[in-house]
Amino acid sequence: MSTLAPTLTKSSGSIPISEDIQWPDVRQRIPSTSVNSNSNANMNDEQKQKELLEEKALLRKLDLRIVPWIFILYFLSVQDRANVGYAMTMNKQEGHDLATTANLSGRENNIGLGLFYVAYIAFEVPSNLIMARVNPCYWIARIMITWSIVTGCMATISQAWHFYFLRFLLGVFEAGFWPGIAYYTTLWYRPNEISSRIGVTYLAGPTSGAFGGLISAAIQLIDTKGNLYGWQWLFLISGVISVIFGVITIFYLPSKPETSKRFLTDEQLILIRQRLALTEEEHEQQEQQQQQRPNKSIFSKGDLLQVKTQLLDYKVWLFCVLYFTPVMAATSLGYFIPRIVQEMGTYDSIHVSLMSIPPYIFGGIMVYIVTRLSDHLEDRGWFIIGCSTAAFTGFAILSFAQPIAARYFGLMIVAGGTYPTVPLSMAWTANLREDAVGVASATGVVSSMGNFGALVCTFALYSGWTSDAPRYVGSNMINGGAMLLAGVCATILKLKLGSLNKQIDQTGRSRKYLL
Repeated sequence: MSTLAPTLTKSSGSIPISEDIQWPDVRQRIPSTSVNSNSNANMNDEQKQKELLEEKALLRKLDLRIVPWIFILYFLSVQDRANVGYAMTMNKQEGHDLATTANLSGRENNIGLGLFYVAYIAFEVPSNLIMARVNPCYWIARIMITWSIVTGCMATISQAWHFYFLRFLLGVFEAGFWPGIAYYTTLWYRPNEISSRIGVTYLAGPTSGAFGGLISAAIQLIDTKGNLYGWQWLFLISGVISVIFGVITIFYLPSKPETSKRFLTDEQLILIRQRLALTEEEHEQQEQQQQQRPNKSIFSKGDLLQVKTQLLDYKVWLFCVLYFTPVMAATSLGYFIPRIVQEMGTYDSIHVSLMSIPPYIFGGIMVYIVTRLSDHLEDRGWFIIGCSTAAFTGFAILSFAQPIAARYFGLMIVAGGTYPTVPLSMAWTANLREDAVGVASATGVVSSMGNFGALVCTFALYSGWTSDAPRYVGSNMINGGAMLLAGVCATILKLKLGSLNKQIDQTGRSRKYLL
C-alpha cells in the first residue's frame, strides 16, 4: 500500500484524471455546477452501473482466489495444533493413546499445551512486523512449512521432554499466522469488508474441529499398522499435507495489489488502488515510515515506536481484553470438547469423537451468519455483545442442567456464541489503524495478549483443574464470566469510538472508526 502515488489519495484537492481511466463510484468527485441534459444524466447512470459491475467482478475475483485458500491454510493450522487433544484419547481402550505410550501425566500434558502459547505469544509481534516488510505470501508459506515439519516430528514423541520441546517449537514457527492473516486481508479489502472475510477464514476453526473428530475416528482404525500407533499416523499425515499446501502457497497466493500483475489486469490494479486509496493524513504517515527506514531493514526505529504507540493506547488494551476472553473460551472448546463430552456419559473414544462434531458445525454456521451481518450493517459492537451474552447462557446451562441432552444443548449454544466473537474482535482490531505497520503491530499486540487466554485455559481450566471434574462447573463459569467481560469491553469501545467519530466529523477526516 505504501507504493500508492500521492495522486491516488482520496482527499487530494487536484487529481489528474485520464480520459482512459474509469474511476470507480467510491472515489470522491467534485459535483458539476453545469446543468446536464437528460442524455448526460443517463450516461452518468450507465457509467455508474458499469463501475459497480466492475467492482463486483473484482471482489468476486479476490474472494475466489484469496478467501478459500487462506481458509484451507487456517484449517490445517487449527488441525495441526489441536491434533494433540485427539492423540491423548485415540485408542485409549487398547492403551495406545499418546498419554499412555509416552507416559505423560495430566500435568505434563498441560505443560506441553501451555508451552505452545508461551512461544506463540513471544514471537507473534516480531512475526507480524516482518510480514509488513516482506512479501506476505512468502512469509505465510514460511510459517506453514516450518510448523508442518514440527507437526510431523511429533510422531516421534516417547518422553515428556520430547513433547515439551516440539510443542514449544510449534508455537515459535506458527507465531503470527492468525494476526498475519488479518493483516493480509487489510491489504486487499476495505474496513467494512474485512469481518466477513476473516469470519469465513475463522470458519476453518470449528470446521477443523468437526473434521478432526471424523479424521481421528478413521485413523484409529489403522492403529498399529506399519508398527505405528494411531496418534503417530495422525501427526505424520497432517504434517505431510500441510507441507504440500505450504509449498503451493508460494506460487498461488498473491502478495500485494501493487505487485500482483499476473493475478490482476491493469484496469483491476487501478481499481483496487482506488478502492484502498489513502487519505492525505495516512499518506503522510507512510512517508514518515519510509524516511525512518533508509536502509530498508526488516526492523526500524519507527517499527519499535509503532509497537510502543499501541502499548500506550488505551483502546488497544480494551481490544486485548476483548480478544483475550473469547480466545480463552474458544481454546477450551478446541482442546476440551472431547473431554467434556466424555464426562457427560460412558462413551468409547470413537463415540466421543463423533459427538464432538455437531458443536463445531453449529459454531461454524453462526460464524458465517454473524460476520456477514456485521459487515452488511457495518457494526461490530452489538454483535459481540449479543454473542457474548449467548455464550454465557450456554455455559450456565452446560454447568447446572441435569439431563445429558440439556447439557449437550448448552454446549451447542456455547459454540454458537463463542466462535463468532473471535473473528469479530480481530476484524474490529484491524480496523483500528490505517497504515500497514500500524495494522500489523496492533493486531500482533492484541493477538499476543489475547493468547494469554489460551495459556490460562490450558494450565488452569478443565484438565488443569482436576478437582473440577467431572462437570467442570468452575471452568465453565470462568469462561462464561469472561464472555460477559467481552460484552462489557465491546460496550465501552462502542461508546468511546462513537465519541471519537464525532470529533473526526469536526476535523473533516474521511475515515471513521467502525462501531
